Amino acid sequence: MGKKDILEKKILVLTNKLRDEKPMVYKHLMENPQTLPDKENEEEFINALQKYEKHLENLLNT
Repeated sequence: MGKKDILEKKILVLTNKLRDEKPMVYKHLMENPQTLPDKENEEEFINALQKYEKHLENLLNT
């Protein structure tokens, strides 16, 4: 399993946790989605996934 796949699974877990623990924050997140770069540039895509993962963690911890 590659780094991209691991990050995508972590993001899924964090998103589900956010939906369960902070439904209003989750609703806002779904109403204002973030755009990720094209998957063709894998390094840029992975960096964007890492930033998004940190963003979700921050939302859960505040």
